[in-house]
Amino acid sequence: MGAVMDLSLKEIFAEIGGQPNSCSLREYCAWARHVQSVPTCRLLVFGVGRDSTAWREVNRGNSTLFLENDEEWIKRVTAEIGSEHIRTMDYGQTFEEWKETDFSEQAVLLPDMADPPFDGSWDCAFVDAPWGPTFGRHQSTHAATCAIKPGGLIALHDCEREREQIVCKILLEGRGYELVEEIERLRIYRAPG
Repeated sequence: MGAVMDLSLKEIFAEIGGQPNSCSLREYCAWARHVQSVPTCRLLVFGVGRDSTAWREVNRGNSTLFLENDEEWIKRVTAEIGSEHIRTMDYGQTFEEWKETDFSEQAVLLPDMADPPFDGSWDCAFVDAPWGPTFGRHQSTHAATCAIKPGGLIALHDCEREREQIVCKILLEGRGYELVEEIERLRIYRAPG
């Protein structure tokens, strides 16, 4: 099991589960159990928000890195967890631009950032950004597939939406990722070994 916890997962997520634009308590706890099942888990989180402190608690003692494009959210969350745990990134390709390529997996661009962590060394990646009505999650999901180890886990939130379903079909299932759990709007996939 991962880090020894003072609080249960339900206690960690009690205040934030089910808030607007957040996971439900069930979704948070399901993904957190997967994260904690990986000893010395290296967790990459696309997006910062109300849950950032909770993810640091869930993965306490291990590496957790947040990637975010919204400067306002970066400022808010930096005050809680420190700037050393957050890296700024830019999404340069809209979902509509990707659609124009007939959803070619080769046409997806990696997000632009200094010192990108897309190096195949991460155990788990949580894709909960960018915010739905903006760019789409094709770039963050593609980046997650580049970031995690063989056999690693990727969780993608908001899979009730058509855009995320397309992303799952092409960028995860189309690349041999196995759906290991689906809870409400959250899908958890394992990378090919």
